[in-house]
Amino acid sequence: MNTKPRKEGYAEWQLSRRGVVTFLPWIMEPAPNCAGNLIAPLFPGYLFVHIDLKQQLWDVAWTPGVKKLVGFGETASPVDDAVIDFLRARAGAEGIVRVFPVFSPGVRVRIKHGPLAGLVGIVEGPSTGRGRVRVLMELLRRQTRVEVPPEFLARAPD
Repeated sequence: MNTKPRKEGYAEWQLSRRGVVTFLPWIMEPAPNCAGNLIAPLFPGYLFVHIDLKQQLWDVAWTPGVKKLVGFGETASPVDDAVIDFLRARAGAEGIVRVFPVFSPGVRVRIKHGPLAGLVGIVEGPSTGRGRVRVLMELLRRQTRVEVPPEFLARAPD
């Protein structure tokens, strides 16, 4: 279900008041340039609902905070139960998925893919809000910061 901007929690609350089964996974990740953590919806602007379309469609469609059902044309698109079960297992009892940094600051890494493949650098900081890792590299005899997807990195021997 698509919600109005930044109204995921409100829409979930309104739907639960109407007896609709919902699931709104949240994500916790290190906040950029802060000591704390950032908690935000895993899928901003969306939440999962389990409804009987014939009986609950109009109640759900006119719920405050709800924008529309996600679908193709006039037909709502169901999400496989296995996907929801997987997300629920990752989210835990409180509904929060925690992101743990794969590479901690100071670790030497080698870039495996892309135009910088083969170069070695040092992890400068945790993943950014865009899911990338900041790596300090020596390029053209000066230190340069680059942001690289974590799947492009491998630990380099010391």
